[in-house]
Amino acid sequence: MITNIYSYFSLLILFITAVLYCQKTLKLSIFKVIPGLTFIYFGGMMGASLHIWQLTPEISGFIGSLKYYLLPMMLFLLLLKNDIRDIFKLGPKLIGTFFAVTLSIIVGFIIVYMFFKSKLDPEAWQTFAILSSSWIGGSTNMAATQAGLGVIDGSQALTYAFLMDNICASFWLVMLITLAPMREKFNKFSGANSKEIDDIISHMHLNAAKNEDKRDYEFMDFMLTLGLGLGVAGIVLVIGKQIINPGNLTEVNFLSPIRTFFSGSGWVVIVATAFGLLGSMTPLKRIKGTDHVGNVLLYVVVGLIATATDFSTISFEDAAIYVVGGFLILLFHLVVLLILAKIFKLDLYICGIASQANIGGTVSAPILAGTYDDALIPAGLMMGILGTSIGTIIALILAKILVLI
Repeated sequence: MITNIYSYFSLLILFITAVLYCQKTLKLSIFKVIPGLTFIYFGGMMGASLHIWQLTPEISGFIGSLKYYLLPMMLFLLLLKNDIRDIFKLGPKLIGTFFAVTLSIIVGFIIVYMFFKSKLDPEAWQTFAILSSSWIGGSTNMAATQAGLGVIDGSQALTYAFLMDNICASFWLVMLITLAPMREKFNKFSGANSKEIDDIISHMHLNAAKNEDKRDYEFMDFMLTLGLGLGVAGIVLVIGKQIINPGNLTEVNFLSPIRTFFSGSGWVVIVATAFGLLGSMTPLKRIKGTDHVGNVLLYVVVGLIATATDFSTISFEDAAIYVVGGFLILLFHLVVLLILAKIFKLDLYICGIASQANIGGTVSAPILAGTYDDALIPAGLMMGILGTSIGTIIALILAKILVLI
């Protein structure tokens, strides 16, 4: 059993590297259905559950501290690369479907939570809020919402959220991929004419290829990314601390309304997100490699959270209730999606990408889009980024609603 911080972290980085190597280099077919991030989730949780490392106070403190400092840098760098304004070039039908999907997921969470509330533990609202951040945005938002709600690593609320996300969301991705060959039948049901959306997305694909930075990644790019990311993260942490605990500003009291709406690290997450979105509209987005470093941080943060999640502490009966609840949320979402498709004559590709951009985020939405058509990959990525941009804030607001129910 590992009890040394250095040995634990070395093993974590080695495991993440091995998974990504298999996904990126070996190109195993299983990764076309199940993203590497899911293997990192499950591998980390299995290691903790089998007690390969012991979650001593030192290791637990190291996980919490490192995640707290890496999180704002990760959020900033991942949001920096893509100008949020470009998303609206996808067209009103695609954007409208995305937000309708988001609304159906939010309502689904509220309905299922109300139905199962008497059977769940008192902290179930935290589980549902954390999961909603992933099903509106992605893994980035899940880590951010956990920090925003002040949920500790290894808690049952976080463990159940991971369980629901991995089982239910993985099933959803497989189902949407399986439906890909049925586009004509689906469009016949909905009455969709897909030529318009195909033309828009193909045009975006050509523009993306034309504007791609072809030069090699250089040393100075890496230094700029590190310096900017760490600098902004430091500023964000200072601003977040001032909002949470403004010291002598308490007499003025002008921060009280916003300080009381979110607590803990919530404002650190929100400020980091705002910095990333604003930075994406400036020349900073042209710094090469910010997305690569941001993704490295994402995998590390997810690994840190997963390795502190011990499945052996939960009961099978309670876990089953949460998983059933997750599938019911997806069922409600599916019914709403089919109704929307029929009313607005939506194409299968639009419905699928909008749905997966919410439930799977930037990791799996491009995978699904690429399964449909390579020209759709930019659309899947951009819609995933839109979900990442709004997922954390919506999840924190949903948490407030669930507490009041």
